[in-house]
Amino acid sequence: MGFRALPSHFSPMDSQPTYTFDWHRKEHAHVVRLLFQERCSSGAWRLAVWSLIGFLTFATVVTGALAILGDMDSALRLVLPLGLVWAMTLGFGRITGWIRTWQVQRQDPQVQHPLPHTSGESGLSVSTATVETNMKWAGIQKVRETPDLFMFYYSKRIAYYLPKRALAGPLVVDELRSLIKGRLPPSVPFEGS
Repeated sequence: MGFRALPSHFSPMDSQPTYTFDWHRKEHAHVVRLLFQERCSSGAWRLAVWSLIGFLTFATVVTGALAILGDMDSALRLVLPLGLVWAMTLGFGRITGWIRTWQVQRQDPQVQHPLPHTSGESGLSVSTATVETNMKWAGIQKVRETPDLFMFYYSKRIAYYLPKRALAGPLVVDELRSLIKGRLPPSVPFEGS
């Protein structure tokens, strides 16, 4: 399954442009990682992450001190587990993204079909072969734009995404951005470009 944008339908006169794309593992893992990073940057998650990093930094300093003071046996016993915990901590978002993507690919047959997203007067509609989800603009928590996609949050930490590769170039990206900003209520934040 490659990065293949299916023909998108859009006309400036059209009030409901539709953008269609194929699901891709790497892209989905990227979105999961973005959501995870966002979660870890606030509240109790931030405290937990910084506490773990503080503990690992302290353990690394202690291991280095043991080596400097000549207790190489103890230092060598700590290096491998400490290195593994550092690697898992720093790579946890990426690992989580790939695990979640693997689960979606195995459990959701809808990802084998094109995914049309339609932007209408009342909201955003996301379709699969068997289900259609309609989100009202007023019910969206926020919209986030990254260099390669738009994310539509229907809850604080969960979002549908529309890759920019599904849009027919920068002009259509600009038009969609304007359309979204024009339809979102003032209370709904638009983050990004």
